[in-house]
This record gives sequence, C-alpha cells and structure tokens, in this order.
Amino acid sequence: MVVAALLGVMAGSCMTTPPPPLGAPPADSVVHVHVDRAGRTLSVLRHGSVVSQQPIGIGRGGLAVKERMGDYVTPTGTFVVDLILHDAGSHDAVSPDVVERFADDAEFAELLADDAGLRQLWRNMKGIDFDGDGLADAAYGSAYIGLAATGGEVTGPKMSRYADTARWFSIALHGTPDPSTLGAAASGGCVHLGADLLTDLIEGGQIGLGSLVTIADGPPP
Repeated sequence: MVVAALLGVMAGSCMTTPPPPLGAPPADSVVHVHVDRAGRTLSVLRHGSVVSQQPIGIGRGGLAVKERMGDYVTPTGTFVVDLILHDAGSHDAVSPDVVERFADDAEFAELLADDAGLRQLWRNMKGIDFDGDGLADAAYGSAYIGLAATGGEVTGPKMSRYADTARWFSIALHGTPDPSTLGAAASGGCVHLGADLLTDLIEGGQIGLGSLVTIADGPPP
C-alpha cells in the first residue's frame, strides 16, 4: 500500500522507519499530488490518471516568481513532504533530516523528538494570534503538510519563533478557518485546502513523508 511506503511511520512512533531522503522519489510513486496555481485546483493522480480534483487557495501574490518568504507568492516546482500535523494526531510525522538539523536547539529538538512533541508543536501553531485580537487564529485549519525544496525553491526556515512561540514556518499545504479562500488568491503563500481534502490526503494514505508534490501554472501533464 502507498501509505506504508510513503509515511514510513509505524504505530507508536513518528520516526521508527525513516522516509526516503529529501528530494528522492517515494518508494511507491503510484500516487502523485499536483497543484495548479492558475486553475487553483489540487489533483490527485494514480498511475498518471487524475482520480480527484478539488479547489484550493494560493498566495495573494498571484502567479509571480517567489523570491522570499513574506512576498505572498506560492512557489512553483517539485517539493517533498517533510512534516505532517493533523488534528486527529494519528499521522503526525517529521523528517529525520529536520530533526537532525535542529538537534542543537533544546526547545525545537523537544518538539520534534516524538509524538508528544509534535502534538505540542501543533497546539503552538493553532494557538498563535496573528491578527492581534487576543484570540487564537487556528490559521492552519485541521492539518498542515510541510513542503521542502528539491531544486532551490524558497520554502522557509522550518522551525522558528513567532512572538516567543516555537512553531513551524514553511510553505505548506494546510487548512483554513475561512472556506472563502478556497479558489482564491488570498493566502500568505501557502496552499489552502478544505478539511475534507486534507483528511482524504492524510488519513487515506494519499500523502506522507517523502511524497512528492508538484506546484505549476497548469493542469497535470
């Protein structure tokens, strides 16, 4: 099954079996995710054929070339999944490459060390008050799928701090508390997905650590 090959996660531990190295294709690549910036859709392909397609939101920077984090542009290119956080918690996972990268920062290392740490990381992220109204924004909806570059694309620093709160900061596929952003160019640069689509991708085993995600300005070839 694709879920076993792509997730590389055994029950009880988020990192028991390492995923493929960043930039390597998954062991079983029969499932592929394609994001069309221009059409504002996400397609799931199986053996090269589209099996589902859903509306998504992109960065409010439109179809420009992404130059830096904070320019509101969703980058194009081929990316590999290096983090999964989900309200259900059963599929939380992080790439060992990232764990090693932040091993010298005690706070970051603790959050990446195990399932409990990833749960706390997700609580941190959902609790951030970006708009300053004193309330948690839950800006990432029901799940967050972090993306790493495979060819020099701008994807962000990964672990960082916002208002003294440790969080993950990267280009990602994630949810939204505002469904009106689906089909629109309204995000800060990430790809907004509906809750049902996120559940299908994560719990349905269509995406996992090491999965490749293509973002382009057109439909799948």
